[in-house]
Amino acid sequence: MRRAAYLVLLLGAAFACGHVPQDLWAKTWHYARAWGVDPYLVAAVVWVESGYCPQAVGRAGEVGLGQFMPGTWQRVAGAPVEWRAHPDWALWAVAKHLRELWEATRDWRLALAAYNAGLGAVRRGAIPASTQRYVERVLSVYRAWRRG
Repeated sequence: MRRAAYLVLLLGAAFACGHVPQDLWAKTWHYARAWGVDPYLVAAVVWVESGYCPQAVGRAGEVGLGQFMPGTWQRVAGAPVEWRAHPDWALWAVAKHLRELWEATRDWRLALAAYNAGLGAVRRGAIPASTQRYVERVLSVYRAWRRG
């Protein structure tokens, strides 16, 4: 029975890849509102980062919906790095991190750039072209979802 429940959980997460399941959409809204961030912006970041795939793993070792690196995860969530793939923790952390980056920059474009390249790079004015493209992709998804 325990094995079957684990398989259902694993397969359910796999089906999330490439579309936004209703339960993750609701959780995105919940955590975004809790942190005072536009839910569509949180959703757009998660979409660009992972395609809403909880088990996504990036080339540099980023994990989960928000594609957190271990050090960033520790600073933002203060939770075990293994939890990066947990949808609830990841969505909470994305919303929290975006809020913190907005507080640090007071500019959503810069906050998005910092999410991708790090706050240090943004403060130094060293935003790579790849990060600028990332910001535009996130904002494009954001605008499309806001329009419905």
